[in-house]
Amino acid sequence: MSKSPPKPSGELSARSQYLIERHGSVFLVWILLLFVGWSRTGAQLLRGELIGNDDYMRMAEIRDWLGGQSWFDLHQYRLNPVEPLNSHWSRISDILIGGPIKILTPILGQAKAELVVVIAYPSILMLLYLYLATAIARKLSNHRATPIIAAFMAALSFGLFAQFGMGRIDHHGLQIVVALTITWFIITSINKPNTMIITGILCGIGLYIGIESAPYVAAACIAVVLIWVLSEENSAQKLRFFGLALALTTLLSLLVSTPPNAWFTPKCDALSVVYTQLALLVAVVLWALSYVDHKLKTPITRLLVAGFLGGSALFATIALYPQCLSGPYANLDDRLIEVWLSNVAEAGNFLQFFRVDMATSIGALILPILAIFGYVFVGRRENNLLGLPHRTLILFVILSLLAGMLQARLLFFATAFSIPLATLLLVSTLKWAGRFKPAPVRLLVQSALIVSMAPITIPLIMGATIKQDAEIDTTDSNRPCISQPVLSALNSLPIGTALTQIDLGAPVLHFTKLSVTSAPYHRNASGILSAVDVFIENEAMAKQAVINMKADYVIACRDSNETNLMLKFGPNGMLAKLLADNPPDWLKPIEIKNGHELLIYQVVIP
Repeated sequence: MSKSPPKPSGELSARSQYLIERHGSVFLVWILLLFVGWSRTGAQLLRGELIGNDDYMRMAEIRDWLGGQSWFDLHQYRLNPVEPLNSHWSRISDILIGGPIKILTPILGQAKAELVVVIAYPSILMLLYLYLATAIARKLSNHRATPIIAAFMAALSFGLFAQFGMGRIDHHGLQIVVALTITWFIITSINKPNTMIITGILCGIGLYIGIESAPYVAAACIAVVLIWVLSEENSAQKLRFFGLALALTTLLSLLVSTPPNAWFTPKCDALSVVYTQLALLVAVVLWALSYVDHKLKTPITRLLVAGFLGGSALFATIALYPQCLSGPYANLDDRLIEVWLSNVAEAGNFLQFFRVDMATSIGALILPILAIFGYVFVGRRENNLLGLPHRTLILFVILSLLAGMLQARLLFFATAFSIPLATLLLVSTLKWAGRFKPAPVRLLVQSALIVSMAPITIPLIMGATIKQDAEIDTTDSNRPCISQPVLSALNSLPIGTALTQIDLGAPVLHFTKLSVTSAPYHRNASGILSAVDVFIENEAMAKQAVINMKADYVIACRDSNETNLMLKFGPNGMLAKLLADNPPDWLKPIEIKNGHELLIYQVVIP
């Protein structure tokens, strides 16, 4: 019996090559991203600073919960004490972040425990995303370079990976990981109907984490229905498993997240009876479809019936709760929309985002466009347009892209889903370029393709051009004002309530024991309006706002983006007078050590 020739000395085994290509590429990119992230934000993290308002508010919510606040009580009692903010965030992130903090605090102390978790938590989510994106990309292309290309495609998508930066503890990174996991289970469900149970559970959890998940949950529902429309294996069973798991998880999430007296209270910006009822109707539709399987023979007939029943479930929900069509900002005061919301680019539609930040907005479209090209051209050539992985991914990309057109902050979902299909396109074009001869020409063409299709290339060019032509200042002028040394100095003040600028509130909550009136959340409308009244309007309105808010202090940044915006809307308002050192007699200036970045006044109204 002949033996296979021995491997040449130094040649890696197939197993070793697989481990390097599959796992080595992911860990290489992950470590590089961690290094870049630490070099950018490490100093701030060591001072206890986080990335943005949502991260500070998440930590405030976690501290309150760990401090004994009820599971069901999501009020932030230090934010607008006159009318405390009732947060619409879920407790899932609180568990994933607060749990490790609780465990580590007896060992490290609270400050160090928080530091470890705010570094580790988003870093772990980033690693999970890289594994999911590269695994899905391998389902589209078995080329050995696929994992490393997918990993670097993801790494160069700065808008996406901003959601995984150290100190980023809001719920968006978790939503992305849950979304990619859902996609993975659908793609790998060909001979595994039981995976639809997990998929349905994850969709229900996604809705609980945040209603921003609705577009990809809708995509998952359609993807599962398409399995049935195309009469693929075990399709009826998959419909039933998915529908039951989605309905039960959504219902259970409502029950465990909401006190019984609010189970039937409709809320459009969080999981409530609105979305629970819709999930139950969807489950009924899916079960009905599974039992008429034998009566509907053609794909077009199945598609029409599924579309009619699904549309009926949606229209029934809209008929019962028409207010949710207007979105969470429908009833805001017109002044808040003009002064605050219209200047929050990511809260508006894509055109608003484009006017404010052209380079970033165009950058957010690069990968979805590449994904669509990858699906159409490569999928058509390989006759895979209706293959389960291809059609599922493009469905998730398109629905999340459409959602991003309506609200720009959702574009990072489209980017997250686009990585595998964009990788497929790049791998395919690199194979095509491999035909060029001689080798230098081939290398030149392949290099040009890599550079032109890198998600960072066009944004960098546009950013450099815009900066040169328009001389736009892209620095964060808020950062010195909300730094730990400045805000911690406020702890020298007696505990009370500070009427602050909008973007100052959450960091003050984090670094001090003061209560604040304002933070950038639509449920804090009265608190935001008080900031508008005090800093933009005349003295009489300012004084009344201070009285209404029962404020002990008035605090503002001397130099920040928000200060400039308020001066624009109120050139003769109270903030302008404070900056001109001309306060009214009911505001007493306070000087504190390290507080020179702030305007600080004590309220002395009799």
